[in-house]
Amino acid sequence: MDNIVIVGDGAIGLLYSHFLSANNHISLISRKAKVINQYYYQDSDKSKIINVNVLSNKKLEQLKPIDTVIFAVKAYQVNEALAQLLPYLSPSCQLVLSHNGMSDLQPILTKLQNQHALYFLTTRLAGFKADPNTVVHTGDGESILGSCNDIATQGLPYIVKQLSAIPSIRHSDKIALIRWQKLLINIAINPLSAHYNVKNGELTAPRFSTEVFNLLSESCFIANKLGININLADTLATAYQVMADTAFNYSSMQQDITYNRPTEIDAMCGYICQQGAKVGVKTPYNQYFLDMIRHKKSAN
Repeated sequence: MDNIVIVGDGAIGLLYSHFLSANNHISLISRKAKVINQYYYQDSDKSKIINVNVLSNKKLEQLKPIDTVIFAVKAYQVNEALAQLLPYLSPSCQLVLSHNGMSDLQPILTKLQNQHALYFLTTRLAGFKADPNTVVHTGDGESILGSCNDIATQGLPYIVKQLSAIPSIRHSDKIALIRWQKLLINIAINPLSAHYNVKNGELTAPRFSTEVFNLLSESCFIANKLGININLADTLATAYQVMADTAFNYSSMQQDITYNRPTEIDAMCGYICQQGAKVGVKTPYNQYFLDMIRHKKSAN
């Protein structure tokens, strides 16, 4: 059995912990001031204890050298979490990022040693926390793992096998494209669901169609300007399919607004605005929702 560290006790971190604990020793890192020692997994058939060792990020000295770590935290939390764990990484540690939105990986890569393999894991696993220590699993979507540096490419077959207990996991050599595809789905769902306080499925209503189209049309145009081959019609179809598949779920951004937490809007609409500025293209629709969600968060 392998020793795997998972950073983040949100819904996705707990789902990863549940599935991977079947064949691995899992240490779950929590940033909560008061650590919850026991977590539970629940689906339509059962509720069971998640077999993990929970550790506060204030007591990382208890960790053994880390061979594999999954960062299941928000995009804006990655750099801080990595800085805390750097002294505890083994010389050949495998690092896996798994978050919504898009961020520049170069600042992370510059902090790693030559033998540190960096991967990105996108997932459509669906779940929510019914209470602080229970995750409810609501759907199995595909999870895709890809390498972000040369040493990771060499180790890809091994880590895919190591993480094989995650439902429908596969690897791809086009992770940059896949990250963009996931980003656009997030942009179609998260800002609108958070702004209008609706479940994902409600966004399929005709009254939202113009805003969904405008956001994705603008985002696809920026992606194409950057050399990312993304088709608007396909992106719209995929976004609406995900809305339907997760119809009864609230998006992560809607939940962040509801519970007065920071959102990932800067890694979604903000990223499109940033990239648009680089290529000299205005992005009024993404800018509108960037401003609206920032204001909604600050007003709460």
